Amino acid sequence: MSDSSFTFRGQRPNERVENVIRRHPIVFCWPLLKATFALAIIAVVFVYFSLGTFFYLVALVGGLYIFAEVFKIIFIYSNSFCLITNQRLINIDQKGFFNRDISETDFFKIQDVTNKTSGFFGTTLNYGIITVQTAGTQNQLVIKTIPDPYQIQQEITRNIRR
Repeated sequence: MSDSSFTFRGQRPNERVENVIRRHPIVFCWPLLKATFALAIIAVVFVYFSLGTFFYLVALVGGLYIFAEVFKIIFIYSNSFCLITNQRLINIDQKGFFNRDISETDFFKIQDVTNKTSGFFGTTLNYGIITVQTAGTQNQLVIKTIPDPYQIQQEITRNIRR
């Protein structure tokens, strides 16, 4: 998603955002599968067993778990992204409600950019990992589960050559 009007805290003077890259929607798959499994267990218990008030308490806890899982993955998805600016590459990786990693590197420090697409789903749905090798103290910047990693790799490489 190209968005030159996107701004962020810590933006340098004369720095403009050229691309905002969000994770591939496949990241929803596993948490939604867990939530669906929990809902299925609640439904099976409700249909086959008559547990009375205790069941309603268990169903309430299960429903809250499902809501929390869905809310968590939406929160992580909306707060994890990669910014390609005209000066640097910034990766914001939200890992939980109170756990976030932010990595950045200037384009002149980048030595190598590789992309990796593996597995049936990665190849079919065109998502993968980009690894950026830098010359700084942080040796690698890894951007996970992004759509069209080859195109993003080429965009980063074009910015290095400017």
